Amino acid sequence: MNTLEDTLVAALTETAAEIPADHLPPLRLPARPARRPARRPGRRPGSQLWTWLVPVTAAAAVAGVTALSVVIAQQAGPAHQPPAVPLGSGAAALPPDYAALVTQGKDGVASFRSRMVIRGTATGRTLAAVDPPAPANSFCDLSGTPDGRTFVAEGCIVTEHNDHGDQTIVTRPAGFYRFTVDDQGKVGRLSPLPVPVPGRYDLDGLAVSPDGTKLAVASADHSHDFGRNPAIRLYSLGTGQLLRSWTWAGPADIGGRGAGAGPLSWTADGTTIAFPLTLEHPVGHLVFEAVQVRLLDTTAPGSSLRSTRQVLDFGDMPTTQAAPLLGGPDSMITPDGSRIVASSATVSGHPASTRLAVREYSAASGGPAAEFDPVTVRGNSVLFRAVLWSSPDGSKLIAAGVPAGGMGLDRLLPIGVVTARGFTPLPGSLAGITRIAF
Repeated sequence: MNTLEDTLVAALTETAAEIPADHLPPLRLPARPARRPARRPGRRPGSQLWTWLVPVTAAAAVAGVTALSVVIAQQAGPAHQPPAVPLGSGAAALPPDYAALVTQGKDGVASFRSRMVIRGTATGRTLAAVDPPAPANSFCDLSGTPDGRTFVAEGCIVTEHNDHGDQTIVTRPAGFYRFTVDDQGKVGRLSPLPVPVPGRYDLDGLAVSPDGTKLAVASADHSHDFGRNPAIRLYSLGTGQLLRSWTWAGPADIGGRGAGAGPLSWTADGTTIAFPLTLEHPVGHLVFEAVQVRLLDTTAPGSSLRSTRQVLDFGDMPTTQAAPLLGGPDSMITPDGSRIVASSATVSGHPASTRLAVREYSAASGGPAAEFDPVTVRGNSVLFRAVLWSSPDGSKLIAAGVPAGGMGLDRLLPIGVVTARGFTPLPGSLAGITRIAF
């Protein structure tokens, strides 16, 4: 599966509906392809939890900060504009624009390469398209500030190799780049950033601080079947200087969310980073993956992620007690720091069905606080709905929706505004998108 849409459809259509709800197996899902060499996509044993996406992420080092010119094609709007959704006003106003990585093609290695587009939130109109700067042939990750005006993208080189008949997608770093979007949606030149390569570790996600001055980078050693020694490093965007570093010693993984800026999310004051941590442990002859959501206080002393505060524990495997299937990786903290937003899936066996919803939990206690837009689909489906953006207090969200009439290979996944009143679609869909940053 090469796009967010294809991956969700596969998750829906391939899950065995006949599995009893009280005896679901541990999740042993395919790895995200195009992350590291010498592995065939989708066949990594002991993979981390599936995240809907196929992000091709790798860290990068850049020698200087001289502005680099790239091809930026300003796009004229279509003849018939889609209806605009009111952005609102005040603290709960929607971001005016968003950046997205979209696949360059549907077949072969092109389906693992992405270019970047800037779109209007209210209209879905493509305002600009940005090609990756040479020598990169793809963008692999993306993050933005809450005002939708400053973004950081990771460029990479994605190539295809055939080894004994197996397709291997190899990703090499090519640089981090900062760019801005003005009030008219025009993209400025990409400026290379001096953020260094995180050694031999694989990049699992990045997140720009709300003030646009720092970059948090999550990485782990994936040379084994499961991640080891995951770390979060904080760099100065201006100088590339390493400001702080925290490590979880031992087997663990920092998994990415379904879409958006990866696993890391900031509070508006820039003091706290929320991240999902996946721990793998054997139970008899089975291996389970337990998912937690933890909060990192960037102002506190220390360098161990083990000292971070655990807010949520989604357990070892799905249950019938409203436990999210893959809920941990699909999580973010609201900008005011009051809530954790995560998708949930409650399974039932008679008849087989799954109740999908977006849930909010207290960031102080971990207790449930709200549930938005519940939708029931047939079958016990291993999936979750990507949460893409949150207003300061979590009262208004942007998230993936469930198409009317159920899921199918011919249906497009909508995105929309989620509130206590339900789901309001935004123009466009998640077709071809591998990452979004609002």
